[in-house]
Amino acid sequence: MIRGTRQKQTRLSSRQRKTSSTRRGAGSRGLSRRQAAHRLRAKPARRAAPVVVQKPKDIVREAALKNFGAAVRYFQRKDYGRAAELFEKVAAGPVREMADRARVHLSFCERQRHHERRPKTAEGCYARGVAALNSRDFDEALEFLNKSNKMIPNQEYVHYALAAVYGLQGDQDNAYNHLEAAIRLRPQNRVQARHDEDFQTLADDPRFVRLLGADARRPLT
Repeated sequence: MIRGTRQKQTRLSSRQRKTSSTRRGAGSRGLSRRQAAHRLRAKPARRAAPVVVQKPKDIVREAALKNFGAAVRYFQRKDYGRAAELFEKVAAGPVREMADRARVHLSFCERQRHHERRPKTAEGCYARGVAALNSRDFDEALEFLNKSNKMIPNQEYVHYALAAVYGLQGDQDNAYNHLEAAIRLRPQNRVQARHDEDFQTLADDPRFVRLLGADARRPLT
């Protein structure tokens, strides 16, 4: 009897412990749900980012900054032509403080471009003269080619270029004299002149025929 009573008491006590633990677990779970719900209610809702609308003056300023930055990069590369174009845009724009800075840089670009247009060496003058010849600016071509010839006389390629310029201008005397000098200094120029279309106007000149040989009269290609 005593043993059975103890077993019964033991079973009762174990049931009570399970019941109490179940209640505590349910209570704790219920408390966690309330806390979670409270946290959800307390968490602020995210707001959409405001849409920023640029004002017209801000757009103009941004464009000026972009052009100025690009101009500075060209300036640092010593590409003064492209730099000057962009500096001109900024200088003509409404952003006053940037326009003032652009004008300072533009002035320097113009000085550099002018310096490049006025070569000081014989080779530089020759290159400038040939460029003018190719663009058919004969006055400028003669100016720089004659300067090159004065700096370093008897350069066969300078005489050849001068002969071409004078020939295209219809000055047959000067064209013949410079071409004769070019061939005397470098005989290979005779063959080159026969096929050079710049001397087409001299094809019927007897002196030109004698200077270049029998093939001088045939059509130049």
